[in-house]
Amino acid sequence: MHTGKHHPVLVVGGGIVGLSASLALSHHGVPSLLVEAHPGTHDHPRARSLNARAMEIYRELGVADAVREAGAPLARAEGLHRGPDLATALAAVPRRPESGDRPASIFAPAAMARWSPTTGRRATLDAVEPVLLAAARRRPAEIRFGTLRTGLRHHDDHLAVDLTDVATGATETVTADYLIAADGAGGALRHELGVASTYGTSHGHQLNILFRADLEQLVRGREFSVVLIARPGVRGMLTAIDARTRWAFHLRYDPAVESPADYPPERCEQILRDVLGVPGVEPRVVSVLPWEARERTLDRLRAGRVFFAGDAAHQMPPAGARGASTGIADVHNLVWKLAAVLGGRADETLLDTYHDERHPAAVHAVAASGANARAMTPGSPSADPDWTTPAAHGLGDRYRSAAVLTGEEDPAGPVATGLDGSPGTRLPHAWTDPARTRSTLDLPAGDWILLGPPAWHLPADAAGLRHTDPGPEFAALAGTAPDGAVLVRPDGHIAWRSTDLTTDPTAADLTGADPTAATLDAALGRLPFRARHRAHHRRTPGPTPPNPNDPPAHRG
Repeated sequence: MHTGKHHPVLVVGGGIVGLSASLALSHHGVPSLLVEAHPGTHDHPRARSLNARAMEIYRELGVADAVREAGAPLARAEGLHRGPDLATALAAVPRRPESGDRPASIFAPAAMARWSPTTGRRATLDAVEPVLLAAARRRPAEIRFGTLRTGLRHHDDHLAVDLTDVATGATETVTADYLIAADGAGGALRHELGVASTYGTSHGHQLNILFRADLEQLVRGREFSVVLIARPGVRGMLTAIDARTRWAFHLRYDPAVESPADYPPERCEQILRDVLGVPGVEPRVVSVLPWEARERTLDRLRAGRVFFAGDAAHQMPPAGARGASTGIADVHNLVWKLAAVLGGRADETLLDTYHDERHPAAVHAVAASGANARAMTPGSPSADPDWTTPAAHGLGDRYRSAAVLTGEEDPAGPVATGLDGSPGTRLPHAWTDPARTRSTLDLPAGDWILLGPPAWHLPADAAGLRHTDPGPEFAALAGTAPDGAVLVRPDGHIAWRSTDLTTDPTAADLTGADPTAATLDAALGRLPFRARHRAHHRRTPGPTPPNPNDPPAHRG
């Protein structure tokens, strides 16, 4: 064993959440090391969708276009059907034109236009993770696959982490200020550190059977996302992987009376013939992955210098594009806080707000996914899931913590109908250029920014804050018209809002002073960190170059 170097942040886990953490850390100028025991990214598809919030985050990190392209094979795979087999379920489904508008979809732009500049995307993780890995390796981060974390020791001011090269057995000890545990549902760290979980409903044990079968002619023009299969002795969910030759069937089984070993490839292939119901089509099993659709939330998302994210922090049924997407939102929330503490702009108390904000978000996502799973169970009488709310697209989180300044009139609980600029919610979306290519969501770019009319700009300069005026449409959406402002955090959530200078409680005892300066200074004084812009590193550019018609984002 030899002693390795120090890393400000160590990420354990090279799946979609760990790779997203690596990208976000580089975006914030934080050096990091990611370790993953597997030799490469996973080749089993697992999750198949990312919600709008995840795609907004990837837009900020500059990888949204590449992720969207990775999901291109599933672009037309829409709709949930039911039947005893695929052929029967599709028999009454009309074929759509090969070209023209997309079918109505939760991922269609019309469904999201009032809330977001982007939409969710169907994309399997085996296609997305290589894209993220390539992007992470182009950034200033160290990535090591084939490396197993074998030990962890807490010290007063750092962590000591033992690593083992899987291929050679060579060992090394590195140190880190903090560790992000993105080691998945089966990860050991939460057990080693004694962090308990709260378990909800189990939606049953299933075999995720990945297989190949040429069904392109059958499904062309009526590409589907899910077909719920209910037939004698077989219940499960058929899902499209590329909507042509790659598919997955999630077969429900009872572990009390059988095991995955009872399903060799020959038996699985016979089941698949029955599930497809298409004469002459011979399915070929590629791999079988046993799993349990379980509701679970870790009771604490922080254990000293270790932070849990993704499936390590929460498990949920894959019903509603929340599993991977919730993990992506976890690390997006966490990383800017780690950057602030490591950069000396906040103390350790800021890191406690990660649990305060993301634990309720996880509880909500797990419960919502569970409700969707019940509705999507083969044979269930429940109504199909409702996709018409911001929460259904990952946009409903309303944070409550020391990092959000709220008033008595500010609502609590997830956003129900719309994003209104209230503290803790994600910034409302409005286009900032005539070409409709740049959104107010692009303005934070991983940094603090004050959004309000010119009266706020000198006080913002004095406070070292970036600032701009997005205009009257945004002011109406954010509830700040005619002379209010919002302070937006690096993760795009609103830390504070002033709607009326004459009644704002933060300026009530500061009579005689300039009301905008007094109000802003009072608000900043209540926050547990210094919300000043970062001039010490260059951020990774976003997916779209600045438009000359954008409102300027001034720097103090």
